[in-house]
Amino acid sequence: MSIKDNKALARRWFDSTTYQDQISKALQAKDPKAALEKLIRSLVEQVWAPDCVAHSPEGDANRERIVKNNVALGEAFPDVSFIIDTMVAEGDMVAIRGRMQGTNIGSYNGMPPTGKKIEMGYISVCRIAGGKVVESWRYSDTLGMMQQLGAIPKR
Repeated sequence: MSIKDNKALARRWFDSTTYQDQISKALQAKDPKAALEKLIRSLVEQVWAPDCVAHSPEGDANRERIVKNNVALGEAFPDVSFIIDTMVAEGDMVAIRGRMQGTNIGSYNGMPPTGKKIEMGYISVCRIAGGKVVESWRYSDTLGMMQQLGAIPKR
């Protein structure tokens, strides 16, 4: 794949404006969790290789865990959006610096909803082979997000 193709694949996953309307519809369905899971699973199958590994401070994830994590995120932050601020690609690697925004309306990691709006920065580097992400490394400002939610005091 070309660098342009690799960037388009990464954008498909990391820029939620491309599927925000689908997320909204899923969350308004009779069974929002099932509809959201179907949507996320479809996106994961389009972007992530079957044997992918997504590395993060929370631990490594395969496709099933990526689905589970993103469904939980969508339930906790139904208006979640991901914005790409910078994308750089070379060879089979794509690096993304962006922000996640949303309003905490559902429980998150066992915490009750706060109703608070959050913005969390992230950096992700993806290795692409055969038209799919085969490995990624993600770092995000989870501490800042937890402080915005009031779960951890700000210093």
